[in-house]
Amino acid sequence: MSEFVYRVHPAIGLARVGNSEEYYIEPETMAGLPVSQDDLTTGGLPIKPGTESETITSSDLRDANKAFKRQAARFRIFQYPKQDKETYPNGGGTEIQLGCTVNGKKVTDIIWTVHLANKKANWYVLETNPNIGPYQQIIEGYENDNLPPLRNLQEGPDPNNLQRLNKLTIDPGPRTIQGSSLNTVKFDDKTVASFWKSGSQPTPLPNYPKSFPDDYYLDDKSQKKFPQPLYCPVGNIDTLGELKTDEQGRLLVLGGYGRACAWYNEQEAEYYPLDDNVDNDGWFDDTSDGPVSAVLVFEDGTTQEVNGAWVVCTDPAYAPQTLNVVSLWDDIYNSWVHKLRLSPDLYDSETKEFNPNYYPSFDEQVYPFFRAASLQVWTSNLPYGAIKAHQAVGKIKASDNPAQTILAGLAYIRNPNNPGEASVGAPLMPFHLGDSGQPLLSPTFTQYFFLSQWNNNCYSTESVPQLLGPDGNLKPAAVPLGLGEYLDKAVLVNCLGGRFSPGIDMTFIVRQPDLYIKDWETSGTGPFRIKAKPLDYNQAQPERIFLSEGYVPVHSGNVGLEPGDTSKFMALPWHTDYNSCATHTTAPNPQNSTTLYWSWPAQRPVAVYTATEVQDGKLGPNRYSVRGEGTEPEDPAGQGRYQDRVDFVKNWQKIGVMIQGSAIDTARGPYSPDYYLEVESLLPKTKDSVVQPWPINATLASDLDI
Repeated sequence: MSEFVYRVHPAIGLARVGNSEEYYIEPETMAGLPVSQDDLTTGGLPIKPGTESETITSSDLRDANKAFKRQAARFRIFQYPKQDKETYPNGGGTEIQLGCTVNGKKVTDIIWTVHLANKKANWYVLETNPNIGPYQQIIEGYENDNLPPLRNLQEGPDPNNLQRLNKLTIDPGPRTIQGSSLNTVKFDDKTVASFWKSGSQPTPLPNYPKSFPDDYYLDDKSQKKFPQPLYCPVGNIDTLGELKTDEQGRLLVLGGYGRACAWYNEQEAEYYPLDDNVDNDGWFDDTSDGPVSAVLVFEDGTTQEVNGAWVVCTDPAYAPQTLNVVSLWDDIYNSWVHKLRLSPDLYDSETKEFNPNYYPSFDEQVYPFFRAASLQVWTSNLPYGAIKAHQAVGKIKASDNPAQTILAGLAYIRNPNNPGEASVGAPLMPFHLGDSGQPLLSPTFTQYFFLSQWNNNCYSTESVPQLLGPDGNLKPAAVPLGLGEYLDKAVLVNCLGGRFSPGIDMTFIVRQPDLYIKDWETSGTGPFRIKAKPLDYNQAQPERIFLSEGYVPVHSGNVGLEPGDTSKFMALPWHTDYNSCATHTTAPNPQNSTTLYWSWPAQRPVAVYTATEVQDGKLGPNRYSVRGEGTEPEDPAGQGRYQDRVDFVKNWQKIGVMIQGSAIDTARGPYSPDYYLEVESLLPKTKDSVVQPWPINATLASDLDI
């Protein structure tokens, strides 16, 4: 029996769509936070392909034809000593690459298997429908015998009906790639499906029942002829991406091209419209997700299976260095602390109380919240006074006396322990809209505990948290993260948490324990791993859809997820949700306020400063990031978005990217590293695109009190 266990990291990887064949690699540093003492460029920048860690500059965002590059998720394998019961962080881990010696045997190959799918069209609606009745798209919508209505109900009421599944599921099947091959393996209809069964070679699946949108419309599989083919404004969905490997045998997963397609509604004699921000019947998109597994192959022909990971292929990141106030890491970490025994020294799951003797690390657990607040002045239209206040928050240091800072007493932080504050706007932070059923966003309970400890002068200036012992002395409460553990965290820090309405990378299901491998302490998997449902590919039959409805919160238990089971909780298509979520009034709106708040300002920039308009170090006007023809509304509440949702499907790839001044390499530079500016936008700078300072469209005097 091996004395070691093997894991793929990151546990959850993020690929992102683009309309270019070219790509860069997902960031492996944390957005907005220092990477080193000597480098003024902060974390969150993607990595140039073919390099270990060289980050991109502004000229790397588009290809020679100005197409928007895709983001590849990069996966590695780490070896850990086997333990009877593991704690987090482990602090160790050694990366295993091609040519490494493991237990006296040389690694000659790594066989990776990935299965991507898209189940959005066969899933349940995510927004309240007043014609059906109120419900929440968070977990309450699935409790007891309740289920939200299905999308595309006209295709039948049973999500496991084979005809419905076949028509509404995009499933190219699994793909394997050998780390030693340096080939490209595509998730299209022409490439043979394959998986690892045993031995040192992949097993082909020539009869796997692949399913793509045009199968139902353009060939004889459906046994039905339609008067019109699919309507695809920017290209047909004929692939979900591809796999590549690098010289070390690491895996690269690339997603789709940002396409969306509609089918023809015979009853209405027209294509299905895009008439909703989240749930659109009759449409597909090419985002996806699925399990990632790996097998080490040794020179003697033996193999070693590896604990796998999950990949999510989702929207582009238009502000990769801008930190979310509540990141996906914050949400997942909070859930693991409360429900999956991640840190008993921090939180007692029996008494359901935080430990007052736990001193969080200022740099690692407190400062990111401050930094996020300060960075979002670059992606939202705050007034001058609020900008100065946010900048002051970002300048708080570990050496400062909390009582003498702008956040003394946490009077400006919305308290999640006080539900009434969810309806209180300015001056409480964050200035973001909340989850479904909550007007405004609050920090997670764990974040707020860290902030409270800091406010009480019970925090650590070390890089790890500390525990206060009975003798009054502090001792480390954890070890520093190992490299694999750091990758797990960094990837999730760079994604959206908090406002899961429904979200932009992943959504409320990340808070559900049944999503994960629960016996992480003893199984060798470590934390944060999505539990994959075992799939017997030998049972695949031609012309019979292989995947099912899949994971249903509350109803499925801990049986595991199929490919496509995380992305299906997102908007269909993703374009309409991104377009919509510039600014909105609160919902619910108990005071009938007309003030507009931001949805996801770090992940969906609303108002930006363009690099091309900086003159002599001075910023130009604040502009909507989504602008130009088709974005001009009659009501200010509709600004910063396309008025016809189809226009966003056609133009999303033209949006610019927010990037730090030190990473901008245009001829007009150099730019201050304190600036985060829009670059590479293909949208015009019209007169109507200039943003007025917040609050816009406010009628209540209380809304102006900032």
